Amino acid sequence: MFVCTGNICRSPMAEVLFAHLAPDVEVGSAGTMDWSGQPAHEYAIAAMAERGLDLSAHRSRRLSEYLVDESDLIVAMTRNHGWAVAARSEAKAAATFLPAELSRLAAEAGDRNGTDAAEWVARLHSQRETRAQTQFIGRAVDEIPDPIGESLPYFRVIADRLERELAPAAARLQS
Repeated sequence: MFVCTGNICRSPMAEVLFAHLAPDVEVGSAGTMDWSGQPAHEYAIAAMAERGLDLSAHRSRRLSEYLVDESDLIVAMTRNHGWAVAARSEAKAAATFLPAELSRLAAEAGDRNGTDAAEWVARLHSQRETRAQTQFIGRAVDEIPDPIGESLPYFRVIADRLERELAPAAARLQS
């Protein structure tokens, strides 16, 4: 489950990219704000179309306790989005990561090797460095900036970064 603010830019781009990178993994996305039913941003659609990926049918949905509870792995675009996940299910905080953090930890934890997804995610969490109780997720540099209001070239930059940061984890999850 990929989480951003409105579920019209970052999280749907991450969803379609990850689905392409890990086709055997069930992927979804949601936003912390209630913009339910909105299409993906036109530049998000364009940036994904340039990669041969289709976001045209996407409709935003709000993050709910149910969506959080049903997700084995949650990838938040910012630490604030991670806190929004934790507010819906404190137990899922340990399954919530930022994109770059996810791939770093996946490299340390190793391939999934057919183990249960929840077990692999628990291994990822165990790889986290000791943090203060107020910082359970990632670092500021791991956050994906919101492209809303920016130009198509900036959406491309965000798409490139998402692909670069998610690809290693997708490969490990597929293994």
